[in-house]
Amino acid sequence: MAAAVAVLPKLRRVYICLLFIGTVKIIDVNFVSREVYRGWVRGFEIGSLDMITAGILASIFLSGGKIRIRPIPPIFPAIIFYVFVAMISSASAFVPLYAAFGLMKFVRYAITFWAVANAVKDEDDVRWISWTLVACVAYEVFVAMQGYVSGIYRARGTFDHSNTLGMYLNMLLPVIFSCLLNLKTKGTYLLLAIFGAGAGTVVLTLSRGSWVAMGMAIAIVLPISFILRVRPQKIAIVSIMTILSIPPGVVAVQKMIKRIQEAPESSGEARVAFNEVAREMAHNHLFGVGVNNYSYGTDGPYSAPFGDGLDKGGLCHNLYFLTTGEMGWIGLAALISILLSTYYHLLKFLLRHRDEGMRTIFVLGWLGGLATLTFQSTLEWAPVQTSLAMMFYGLLGVTSAITRMPAGKAVARWRITIRPGPEPQRG
Repeated sequence: MAAAVAVLPKLRRVYICLLFIGTVKIIDVNFVSREVYRGWVRGFEIGSLDMITAGILASIFLSGGKIRIRPIPPIFPAIIFYVFVAMISSASAFVPLYAAFGLMKFVRYAITFWAVANAVKDEDDVRWISWTLVACVAYEVFVAMQGYVSGIYRARGTFDHSNTLGMYLNMLLPVIFSCLLNLKTKGTYLLLAIFGAGAGTVVLTLSRGSWVAMGMAIAIVLPISFILRVRPQKIAIVSIMTILSIPPGVVAVQKMIKRIQEAPESSGEARVAFNEVAREMAHNHLFGVGVNNYSYGTDGPYSAPFGDGLDKGGLCHNLYFLTTGEMGWIGLAALISILLSTYYHLLKFLLRHRDEGMRTIFVLGWLGGLATLTFQSTLEWAPVQTSLAMMFYGLLGVTSAITRMPAGKAVARWRITIRPGPEPQRG
């Protein structure tokens, strides 16, 4: 990949898109594997996404100076702080080997972020990435429908759990929704079809958190889109979506009500117990019990609340409490600093660029997607899984790149520059 991009620099954009599309079906090899352990990573992972990241890095360093390298791009300091805290936590972990598994993943994510933040150069890159996200959603819908036809009625796509699919789609669907409302393209009907199919697939995951998160994203993207500009096309699209959603919406509401009524109380009780254990871990250890050591703790020193039940040795569902238990309250602060830094740059950009350029369209959609991830992380630990994490850090990299990116031609030609003229002659 490095040799190819050195000969053909245009492959840089292809590699970036491959990174995002590659999250739908990763190929990983676990070295020093511990498959019997119930933690969120069970070995030193090296896989397809790392190879693609290496190609992106090669496109940066072999560009001959055409890509201006920013050693410390925006958001990167928060990520470095997070990795630093993880290193300290790993050094004092119950089982340092398990911690090393998780620490390696964090380092991989940081490298991926840095690569994308430096490799993405202009609005055309952002446009390519946006359409790649459309392809990701389309593929997941296709796989989910295949499963539905074969009798798997709770959609899970290419993932091992339906809740993971719901979180993944909710990160991407707001970007598609933003493009649908604001992007002037011949593919409007395609975007409408993919967004509708993706939203329907989220309903079929039967994940209550995913339903709420999707509604939250729409509530963020829709009004801001009209603030950017009110156009007849937007009103028409929203009207069509409303009309088309009524028939499947009736069925969806019935599924939602049934799902809520049949949800087992034991699930909620287990979540409360896991959260309490995470607090206790953070109280007893300044930097937690160690990265990726939570399962070891609930199967050993902190197993009392679970007895001999199925949740013994399990993982905390709440990502924030999981991070607190494994990395202490300082680790939680480091995780929140990444989210706050990203929100800051997204909102700052939106306030300064209230137009319908590709950058603004993407930022608006990703703001909705980030909100869904922030909310759903209170219910699931899935964001530490490789597919979701690589997508998340890749999108953070795009956010960082957009902050230094020049406006595209469509926005630039509508700007008027006012220069002061000569002062009038007196007398």
